[in-house]
Amino acid sequence: MNMKFLSVIIFSVMFFIAACDDQGDPIAAVVTPPTLLSIVPDSGAVGDTVTIIGKKFGSVQGSSSIRFGSIGVSAIVSWSDSSVRVKVPANTSTGNVTVMVNGVSSAGKNFKVLGTVSAISFINDIRPLITSYNCAGCHPSSGGFSVATHTTILTRVTVGNGEGSLIIKKLRGTSGTRMPQGGPFMSNSEIQKFVEWINQGAQNN
Repeated sequence: MNMKFLSVIIFSVMFFIAACDDQGDPIAAVVTPPTLLSIVPDSGAVGDTVTIIGKKFGSVQGSSSIRFGSIGVSAIVSWSDSSVRVKVPANTSTGNVTVMVNGVSSAGKNFKVLGTVSAISFINDIRPLITSYNCAGCHPSSGGFSVATHTTILTRVTVGNGEGSLIIKKLRGTSGTRMPQGGPFMSNSEIQKFVEWINQGAQNN
């Protein structure tokens, strides 16, 4: 074999081996955690809407989440890469709020929970209002909605988001005809009981 040709082959093999060695070990992709800059306001009561300001939240929520201490937030009002508006969840207490994006959590920011909201009972507080205003008179099934059971009522409820629930919009008259149709209508304090019950998880309690 021509010695010159053999030298070229050997040089090429050695160069290839050296190039491979230079690659080193693969480096795992670095996931940048979201940054939580502030919470506005930094105190509030259960059900209040607060704005969480920061960076790298992502343009849409997807699988990302917000936690007040150990309590996850179910009522997300809006989500953008730099701010998220949420409602303070029930059963939370003063402590750190965190943002979780792609499985990575931000550092926490303290949020002070103001006051306490008495637990609203479906059986003792909500059901009596439904009976008192004869809601079943129109809604054994009218419009495809029934107030016969806790389960059927939940079809018009967004758990954790009282003001965003269709049943509250109907009671306030902000979505179509105000209910109960033709009145008399529930007072603000009575509607607020519904709101608080929903914010607290709309439990069958």
